[in-house]
Amino acid sequence: MRGADEHGRAGTVAERFANLRHEVREIGLGDEGARPETVHQYLLGHDSRPVLGERREQVECFRGEMNLVIVPRQLPGVEIEREWAEADVHSHGPLAENLRFACTLPGTSVWSAGILPHMLNITRRSLLLLCCASCGIFPRATAAQGLTGALIGTVRDAQGGVLPGAAVRVSSPALIGGPASVVTNDKGQMRFLALPPGVYVLDIEIQGFATLHEEDISIGAGATIERAAVLKVAGLAESVVVEGSGPRIDARNPGFGTRFGPEDLASIPTRRSGMFDLIRTAPGISPTSQGTGSALVSAFGSGANENTFLIDGTNFTSPVNGIARAEPGVDFIQEVHVQSVGASAEFGNVQGAVVDVITKQGSNRFLSDTSYYGQPAALTSQPVRLRIPGAGGLSSGYERVRYRDFTTNLGGPVVRDRLWFFAGYQYLRDYDSQPGSDAAFPRIYEQNKTFAKLSWRLAPAWQLVQSVHVEHWVNPEQPTLVKPFAATLSQRASVPAVTFGYLTHTSANTVWDVRAGHVAFSQVSTPSSGNAATASRFDSVTGVTSGAPQQVGAGKQFRSTAKATLSHYRPALLGADHEWKTGLQVETGEHRALQVIPTGTWYLDTNGQPSQSTSREPTNAGGHFITEGVFASDSLTFGNRLTINAGVRFDHSRASSQDLPALDADRRDTGTVIHGLGTMYVWNVVSPRLGMTAKLSGDGRTLLRASYGRFHQGVVTGEFAPLHPGQTPVTTRGFDPATGGYTRVISVVDPKRNLQMNPATRSPRTDEYSVGIDREMGRVTTIGVAYVRKDGADFIGWTDIGGQYRADTRTLADGRTLPVAVLVNGTAARRFLLTNPDGYSLTYNGLVAVVEKRRSHGWQAFGSYTLSRAYGLQAYSGTTAAGPQVSTVGAPPGAFSTGPITFGRDPNDLTNASGRLPNDRPHMFRAMGSVDVRGTGFVLAANLQMSSGKPWAATAQVALPQNPDQRILIEPRGTRRLSSQSLLDVRLSRAIAVGGMGHVELLVDVLNALNDTAEEGLATDNLFSANFGQPTAFVDPRRAMIGVRVNVGR
Repeated sequence: MRGADEHGRAGTVAERFANLRHEVREIGLGDEGARPETVHQYLLGHDSRPVLGERREQVECFRGEMNLVIVPRQLPGVEIEREWAEADVHSHGPLAENLRFACTLPGTSVWSAGILPHMLNITRRSLLLLCCASCGIFPRATAAQGLTGALIGTVRDAQGGVLPGAAVRVSSPALIGGPASVVTNDKGQMRFLALPPGVYVLDIEIQGFATLHEEDISIGAGATIERAAVLKVAGLAESVVVEGSGPRIDARNPGFGTRFGPEDLASIPTRRSGMFDLIRTAPGISPTSQGTGSALVSAFGSGANENTFLIDGTNFTSPVNGIARAEPGVDFIQEVHVQSVGASAEFGNVQGAVVDVITKQGSNRFLSDTSYYGQPAALTSQPVRLRIPGAGGLSSGYERVRYRDFTTNLGGPVVRDRLWFFAGYQYLRDYDSQPGSDAAFPRIYEQNKTFAKLSWRLAPAWQLVQSVHVEHWVNPEQPTLVKPFAATLSQRASVPAVTFGYLTHTSANTVWDVRAGHVAFSQVSTPSSGNAATASRFDSVTGVTSGAPQQVGAGKQFRSTAKATLSHYRPALLGADHEWKTGLQVETGEHRALQVIPTGTWYLDTNGQPSQSTSREPTNAGGHFITEGVFASDSLTFGNRLTINAGVRFDHSRASSQDLPALDADRRDTGTVIHGLGTMYVWNVVSPRLGMTAKLSGDGRTLLRASYGRFHQGVVTGEFAPLHPGQTPVTTRGFDPATGGYTRVISVVDPKRNLQMNPATRSPRTDEYSVGIDREMGRVTTIGVAYVRKDGADFIGWTDIGGQYRADTRTLADGRTLPVAVLVNGTAARRFLLTNPDGYSLTYNGLVAVVEKRRSHGWQAFGSYTLSRAYGLQAYSGTTAAGPQVSTVGAPPGAFSTGPITFGRDPNDLTNASGRLPNDRPHMFRAMGSVDVRGTGFVLAANLQMSSGKPWAATAQVALPQNPDQRILIEPRGTRRLSSQSLLDVRLSRAIAVGGMGHVELLVDVLNALNDTAEEGLATDNLFSANFGQPTAFVDPRRAMIGVRVNVGR
């Protein structure tokens, strides 16, 4: 069709573009780019119907740096609104500035807003409609790290010349609203910067060149995947199909991160206890317990309390002790991203890893999956059998009493391309018992989890994601031969968590991101037997507990987060391309805890003989904080080989002791208000971050990474809770054989008098350094090596500033002499100060090597080896062999909640305490993978975890004036180790198609196929006990798990 523009220029659409070429020379498209016939798009993406009626007209367009708009004219058979037919543009405001495209349709005229502004007269309402409707062809700007990924690259010809004006499109079921498209700029660059996690298809077209088509590009949350596209001259067909997903080790990340996508979650055999099954397998991660479902992990030497846990980018970390406080069901998870080292300035109040869990969302297809897994007792081995104390010589091994895991999910569109939903439910029952315990009273672990998520596309540039996750669980202590069922603690909790208001407004180079979240954790701890009328007794020599648990109670935790970020991409400024990001974050958290000693008193024995009693009235305690943080960062890219990431963060935190309602021992509100102490301290901390990536080879396959960052601990409310006015005095009495009673007062610790806090306490900090090299070997294999160092200081702990001590010695049972500190001025004079004690520190050195072979030719594999040393002195340095590595005196997590952490109050606690930290594992080797068994339809998968055992040390109980039963380390921690572990899980599965609706997958997992019997807990570390080093808890033995998954979709 021919026509004439307002200057009288006539010709075809292509001829009119050619005539216009000199007027838009600054677009930088070149001769090829000015020929738009081969650049194909759908006008306004999927929003063309308001303009074009029911017809889906293919148009030809290109994008440049001038404001070019489309003016529809007469379209045969199509009704055009007068407002559109007589459209004009006023190039004002951010929306108008980012309206940079040009399209032609048969019967349309193309105008340059920069050349003919006097011809354009469009209303602001029309401009907004046009900008929103056409957002589908703009690059999606950077969203918050951890929620979306990016695909960037440069399009070149075979001679290495850049190709501006190439039409680039990415498509994926994860993209609500359909494919996203851009046109390469004058440098031949393409940038898709806000892509939801998923698998993408890339298409590149330009006049005179063959189309490039690449499939199966896996983009994870927080990842930046780069593609160097080379187009061949037309006639030499080019089609690239990549079978495997992108690497887990993000080559654009200056630090060190590991990503587990949906294919890992679905194919790799694990315990299925939650997200920590995969987190524990990440390079550099040392779990407190490798063979159980423990949620306590150390990342490259950091404490288990120093990580930050995010669900869809919202913080759900416990405010009281720093552990994960919400954990989605394993089948609700899309991917898990573990940023172990080098987190950006966007993340504060963290010294360990940033773990971001991305949950599943709906799509334009209705998809459902239902699964069931069971572990029959008949298919469970018993490699270890121990005698049951007091059972007349009877013994027991590991008993699988019950295992039932049922999940069901459903997702799909409410309105196609506008509103998606996803919902899921998990029912888990896991009952078992350890060797030496009575199988009639197993550990009864239960989970009921519900999840729902809505993904809204309010407009092409606006999205809202809302999710609700509710979990109810029962998590009791594990009975062992030294802790019978009646002495264990049963913990029941409900955890509703919600994210709301993730709203993104994207223009060509700018994005606003606002989101909020809240988690409420409510827990009740009771004796597993239900009997709280019996006192607890613990023998410090044999390690045996009898009666009830030492402590029961209830607690509530709350955390609310609101965060807003602004990102902007600015190319070619001062010799570099810049990606600026700034943000504001506000968090508030608190906890309230009731602690009760059953009967009011528990007793300490020494090798079967009465020794001490500890009495206390019920206590009410808590803590509150509010933190405001701001950050700014700039990612500078020089040329195509060097990127420098620089950022800084400032956090202002206020910790306070809040007013609390007084609860009695039965958790009833007494109507009395306990007034708190108010502000405890204020922290103002600055955290600089610096990172670099550099391509060492011209093909970009070898990349150097380096990072530095200072990281600070956030407020942990459990640290100053012991000073709350709701705390009651603790009275310790000694047993008097003459009277037969506990009549001799040893000490009275009154929190109002004996406990103090230094208001100048500093925030614990860690300086973190890393350097590494990645190399891509061919298309599907990546290898990487990295060195990590951490130096930690200013950790918080207790010290005695009132007691006066003299040096003395004690002779041990084996004749050795042990130096001790003896109190000389009486226990009432002691003043326990919470501060930054001298000598508390962390030194970590680690070397990690990683290799990944992405899926191709029917197999994939991923492996890592970490050589490391974690050394220092922290608040949990005196823990047992089974204890976690924790650097805070905040309330200890889980089964370790037998009372407040008092380490450091007596100087004898520090004897030999400096050494290997509790989660130090010098050698950790991990490997996982899967392979198709050719010609059978079966898939064989394996997951191997090999690691050194945890360090521990022998102790002795020593009689001193301040404590007749003082526990002292008589050798440095790390002198001894638990047994090393080699855990191999194997899966054989086969999928069977069911008509055209879906498939059924049958699975057989053999967990701990090597039947490793490594111990994970000891009866006692008292060198002079008959139970010294006696194993009481073991990794779960070899057992079969049989499963079936049904996937249906249309």
